[in-house]
Amino acid sequence: MPSRQPQPAPPSQRPPTAPGGFLAALAKLVMLCTLLLLVVLPFTPVAGKIKRSLAEIFQGKTTVREVIKRVEVPVPKIVERKVVEKVEVEVPAPPPPLPSNYVPRKETDLATLFNGISINTQLQTSQGTYASLEKLDPAAYQVRFQVDIRVPKANQSIEELARINPDLPKALPGLRDMLGTSRVSGFYHLLYDNKVKAVSRELTRLNKILDRHNFFDCETILELKHPTTSRKALLIQSEMDVVADGSDGDRMASMTADIYQSDYYQPFTSYAWKKQTKTPNPLLARWEARLKDAKAEYAKKGLSAERNRQLKALISQLTLEITDFKSRSSLIAETDPFIVLSLLFRNQENNSAHTPQIGDYAVVIHGNQILPAICGDYGPSMKMGEASLLMAKQINAKATPYWRGESDLKVSYLIFPGTAKKPFGPPNIADWHAQCQQYLNELGGIGAGFKLHEWNDMIKWLREFVGPPWPLPKVSS
Repeated sequence: MPSRQPQPAPPSQRPPTAPGGFLAALAKLVMLCTLLLLVVLPFTPVAGKIKRSLAEIFQGKTTVREVIKRVEVPVPKIVERKVVEKVEVEVPAPPPPLPSNYVPRKETDLATLFNGISINTQLQTSQGTYASLEKLDPAAYQVRFQVDIRVPKANQSIEELARINPDLPKALPGLRDMLGTSRVSGFYHLLYDNKVKAVSRELTRLNKILDRHNFFDCETILELKHPTTSRKALLIQSEMDVVADGSDGDRMASMTADIYQSDYYQPFTSYAWKKQTKTPNPLLARWEARLKDAKAEYAKKGLSAERNRQLKALISQLTLEITDFKSRSSLIAETDPFIVLSLLFRNQENNSAHTPQIGDYAVVIHGNQILPAICGDYGPSMKMGEASLLMAKQINAKATPYWRGESDLKVSYLIFPGTAKKPFGPPNIADWHAQCQQYLNELGGIGAGFKLHEWNDMIKWLREFVGPPWPLPKVSS
């Protein structure tokens, strides 16, 4: 009998499956894989990449927030302004075409240096040979100086003198007769010869040569002699520069700083005499302090040879001047009427009987003024026309150590050579006036309407009316 195979039961007769059995098994499988992945993943390179990626994501979010906060609307406007400025920049013109060959040049330029000298410069080029050869020839690149000077002639007639100083013939009626036998002094020619030599010495330094004003500072120098009295006189027609030199403790025991600190100030004059009191020179203490400072610096080590040379010369000069302060006195430009002689007159007594010397009497004629004076100091050998500050102020109230008494050639200096009284002593203003009056009378006298100026005794006036700060001692007789 054949065996019977079991037949599947109809669906309606099958037993029901347990609810969620398959899903539960799947969930267990996923959980098991996830657990296994979490255990293994930290030990693989993938973990580091995931960590970095997460960090970048979080950082990127923070940066984005900051950028959004900082970005402002005006930013695009600033960019627009820059673009506009660039558009406004001008395009430079194209350079000129390159020269195709050498073109000779010749240029002339006219200018005036600060010292009044007109300068005419010419630049001229010519074709030379190769640079390697031209650099060996000094003449290939050189400057030639040619100074053109017209040396003035001296006037000698009464008409020419009157053109400069119209009052001169009227102030000195005897002048016309003396001019007939007068001659232009050799000192006039020597003066301008000295000027030309000075220009020649400084020719390569144009700004240092004698300036125009000081070159043409003398109109004439005439040697006069009265036909009756034989009184000799030297007439110089010039300007008036100012000297502020001199000091004298016997008569003026204090000085203002604007005088002794002025440029070119010298504490002594050529006219000097033995000190008469024990009152110290007003500059002595200052000079002794300067000497002390100079010696202290000279004692320092490490100074340059040039500075040592300067200090050594300064120490020598200050030592000599301090000795003079203690032993002699000088004229004072603020209070004493004196004129300055050019050094070209010094030691010329044997060459001319009209040579003026220190101590000789003189008068200065300017306009309607006739001022008595003496020859009190020497000045540069290539200049003419200088007087004390007191005299300059009488001619021009604005005169100072830096401002001339007269810039035009309107000042007549009439010097009486050979009239100096020795030994020299403190100024005697009344005696100077009487001596100048006598010598003028010997030349024919003073014209109608003119008189010889009478100076006030400035030292006496200071003692009586000013007092301290001018503690002036009495001068012993």
